[in-house]
Amino acid sequence: MKRLFSAALAAAAVILSCSGVKADLDVVSVSSLNGNIFPIEKDSLRTGGFSLISSRINDIRNKSGNSGTVLIGNSNFIYGTSEAYFTEGKAVIDLMNELGFSCLVIGHREFYFGFERLKQLSETAKFPFVSANLISKDSSRLDFIKPYIILNDSISAVIGISSGKVIKANLARDVSEIIISDPASSVIKYTAELKAKGIKNIIVAGDFDSNISSSSNLTDEEIKNLFSVKEVSLFLTTIEKNKYDEMSKEKPILSCGINGSEIVSFEIKKGLIVNPRRHPVNSDVIEPDVNLTKKMAEIGQMIKSITGTVLGTAVEDIPHAKTDRFTSETPLGDLICDIMREYTKTDIFVMNSGKVRNGFEKGPVTLQDLYNVLPYEGNLVSADLKGSQLITILESSCAIKMGKSFLQVSGISFSYDSSKPPMNRVVKNSIKVNGKPLDKDTVYSVSMTDYIFQGGDSYTEFGEMGIILKETYQKQMREILKDYIIETSAVGMRENNRMTDISKL
Repeated sequence: MKRLFSAALAAAAVILSCSGVKADLDVVSVSSLNGNIFPIEKDSLRTGGFSLISSRINDIRNKSGNSGTVLIGNSNFIYGTSEAYFTEGKAVIDLMNELGFSCLVIGHREFYFGFERLKQLSETAKFPFVSANLISKDSSRLDFIKPYIILNDSISAVIGISSGKVIKANLARDVSEIIISDPASSVIKYTAELKAKGIKNIIVAGDFDSNISSSSNLTDEEIKNLFSVKEVSLFLTTIEKNKYDEMSKEKPILSCGINGSEIVSFEIKKGLIVNPRRHPVNSDVIEPDVNLTKKMAEIGQMIKSITGTVLGTAVEDIPHAKTDRFTSETPLGDLICDIMREYTKTDIFVMNSGKVRNGFEKGPVTLQDLYNVLPYEGNLVSADLKGSQLITILESSCAIKMGKSFLQVSGISFSYDSSKPPMNRVVKNSIKVNGKPLDKDTVYSVSMTDYIFQGGDSYTEFGEMGIILKETYQKQMREILKDYIIETSAVGMRENNRMTDISKL
C-alpha cells in the first residue's frame, strides 16, 4: 500500500517541494464510529471506544513528534448504540470535544435524530460539521455545515462529501430541508476556491467505497467522476479493508475498519503527504486512556439513569428466538407485527425475524429493554400486492430464507411443509387474510420494513415483480412500540398459530 501511495503522490511532491509550510502535522481519521462510546467486547478482546482511541491517538502523536494533530471524524458518528440513542448524540459530541476532533464529515446516521437535533449538536460541538455537497433545498449553504476545513499547516484542506444515502436512509421529515448535490461537481467547485487561497493538498473524506460495481453509497458514475478529479491528493473512505480498492490504482486512498476498531493516519511533512498507516484499536495492543476515566464514568451514570425509565409492564414473558434460529413465528414477532399493522392500518404486515433481537421478560419494561428488543431503527413502508404476489413472498420466506430472514406476520395465516422443495412449500388453500381465504386476483395493502422492501435479506422479489412503493410512514418502529407500551401500560402476548409447518405435526 505504501509503494502505491507514494507513487500516486510523486507528482504532488514536485509541486510542493518549493512551498513554504508553517507546520508539520499528524492527520488521523476515524471512520463510522456508529455511536460506540464504549469498547465492543468479544472473547475477552475489547475494540474501539473513545478511551482506547484516545490512547492510540496519543501514541501516534508521541511517535511522530510533529507539532500538531488533525483528527477527522469520517461520517456516521452520533448514532448506532444505546448510549448514543438515549443522549440523542450528545454523549458522542462531548467525547469528540474532549479528544479535540477537528471536524465531523456528515453521513446518513447524523440525521437519525432529525435535522433540528443535528443543528443543536453543531452548537455544542467545538469543531465544524463538514459536507461540500449537502445543501438546503434552495441550493444555498446550511449555516451550520461547512464545505471544508483548512488545516493548521495552511496549505492542506479536507473537503467533506455526503452520499445519497443521507436521503434514502432517513425519513422525509428528517431530511425535508436538504438535498445532496453531485459529489464530483462539489469537489471541483471547492477545490478551485481552495487553490485560489493557496491550498496545495486537497483531501476528500466521506462515507463511500472506492470500488466500482460494489455496494458503495455512491453510484458507479459518481465514483468514476469523483476519482477523476485531478487536483485531489488523497481520499479518506469508509470502505472496509477486506474489500478491493479498484480506484486506488489511480488515486491514493486510506480506509479503515468501522466502529473504532481501527484508525488511519498520515503525516504532512514539508508540505508532503507521507507515512500512511493503519492502527488497530484493541485491548491487545493499547491500554485505555486514564485521563478519560472520569468523563466516561459520568456518561455511563447519565445513560444508566435514562435507560432505567419504566415505560410499562410485561404481564408475562414474551420471547423471541435468538441468533439465526427463526424457523417459525415467535410470540414477540406476533405482538410487534400486530402493533405495526394497527399503526399502518393495512391488511397485512410482514417483518424479517432478525429485525427483533430480544424478547420481553415478565415485569417492568424499561427504555433499555425497548432498545434491546429493537436496537436498529426501522422505517415502515406500504405497497399493494395481488394475492398471487403475496404467495411468492410467503414461498420465499419459507424457502432459502429460513433463518433470520424468515417473516413474522400479522393479518395473514397459512400452513407450509418444510420437507417439500423450496418455493413449493406453502399450502395454497390454507392461506387466509384476516380470516378470509386469499384470492389470487384481489389486491391487498401490505406494510413492511423498508429494509426488506428494498431487497434486504435477499427479498429481491418486490423489485422483480415491479411492486411500487405506496407510502413511507413518518414514525419508526421503536417509536411506535414505545408509544404502544406507554399507552397500554400492561403488555401481553397476542393470538398465535399464524404459520404452521405441517411436516412437524
